[in-house]
Amino acid sequence: MKKVLMYLVLVPTIIINMYFLLYWQPQDENSAKEVVVQETVSYSKPLYKINKEKALSQLSTDNKKELEKIIKKLSAFDIGKIKEYYEDTNDNESLIEIFKILKRRLTTEDYKKIQEISSSFLDIQEINKRIKNN
Repeated sequence: MKKVLMYLVLVPTIIINMYFLLYWQPQDENSAKEVVVQETVSYSKPLYKINKEKALSQLSTDNKKELEKIIKKLSAFDIGKIKEYYEDTNDNESLIEIFKILKRRLTTEDYKKIQEISSSFLDIQEINKRIKNN
């Protein structure tokens, strides 16, 4: 009787283990998440009010000097990261990362000046919402 019970327990256990080892393939959950993220990004509101390339050229000389003065307060590494994000093709996410760096590294007064200057070509309220959500 013991042998029969042992066989009844061991045979299904071995079969199930062999199935898991040789045949079972879990569904890739990451691919489903990527689709959702791509849909979310594609429908998000643009942060630039005007063309990205024209934005800096439309600034007045006083505003450009003020921006340069503030940016010189950043480290070389931070400036490099900002340039890297600025040249990235994903404009919205890159812009959020730039403002995260600026908010983290600059004084509140300098950060507000940058927001004030860039408000003519950027949607600052939307940027601040997205920074808070992340």
